[in-house]
Amino acid sequence: MSKNPVLPTAARIARRSLAEREAEYSDEVQRLLDAGLAVMARSGTSASPRVADIVSEAQVSNDAFYRHFSSKEDLVLAVAEAGAERLVSYVSHQMNKHSDPRRQITIWISCIMQQAADPSIAEPTRAVLWNAASVSDRSRTDKNDAYADLAEILIDPLAGCGSEDPHRDADAITATVFTLLQRFLRNRIEPSADDIDHLVRFCLAAIGANSATARKQ
Repeated sequence: MSKNPVLPTAARIARRSLAEREAEYSDEVQRLLDAGLAVMARSGTSASPRVADIVSEAQVSNDAFYRHFSSKEDLVLAVAEAGAERLVSYVSHQMNKHSDPRRQITIWISCIMQQAADPSIAEPTRAVLWNAASVSDRSRTDKNDAYADLAEILIDPLAGCGSEDPHRDADAITATVFTLLQRFLRNRIEPSADDIDHLVRFCLAAIGANSATARKQ
């Protein structure tokens, strides 16, 4: 006995509807992330953005906002995570242009410090970090470490430089570099080339690598 021919048709239509809805929802989420970043960048560190401002910027409804985010804090974390993902992608791309592990570590540090050295990047980065810092610990419990992937891509270059414990060294360098980055951002100071060179030499020396690596990319 043949199967009911209605079932495949129903399944096909359902899949099509789901695909259309997925595309619609993906667009909504991206618009909200872009709007959240834009509103935070405009507000700087003087005021936290309102959901109404984000919804207006994204040109979506309140229902659309709460369909994807439980709160403004949830969106703030998502914007920070999306920014970290873009940074990981960019840094990885720059590192992959070179095979020398010391050069790769140098590029990793330089790219991250450019978040404070380049004013066009520093302003939105400062705003996002300021807003993310205000998110409660409860909101953070189910979130991934925003910098874990950045530390991860340091492990192989560190091993290539002879690090005896590349995982811990990656964590230590990540913590050191981001602490300095946040200090520069918080104090609205652009790190100089000498500042970045010193940080590169310090990190390479800490793992016993040749500290004469140039920073030119």
